[in-house]
Amino acid sequence: MNQEEKLLRQACYEVARTTKWDTKPIDTQKINDHCERLFEIAKERATYGQELGITIPLVTRAIIYLNQAHALPPMRDNTEWFSNMLDALLEVACPNSQLEGEARKFLKDLINGISSFITE
Repeated sequence: MNQEEKLLRQACYEVARTTKWDTKPIDTQKINDHCERLFEIAKERATYGQELGITIPLVTRAIIYLNQAHALPPMRDNTEWFSNMLDALLEVACPNSQLEGEARKFLKDLINGISSFITE
């Protein structure tokens, strides 16, 4: 496993740890197993999205964002939310379709929201 994949796996581990968090002890193997499922999804996105400019570092950053903004303990072993939200983020970062009308206007809304977080 190269350094980029290690960082991707670490990001997946953090999501697994967040979503499986509980007030009582949890077997770390369950966290590791969930991490591996998330890692497989993430690697698949990086592999199949290469022609759109999707890279492992981009997927890693998207997963770090998901962990901070959307991962919640009640999600437990669910990977559907992770897969769907990762796809949506990657679509915004590396579009693969043309948008028109209100959908294009929404991109401006995204820029405004994102700009409020970015300081230089």
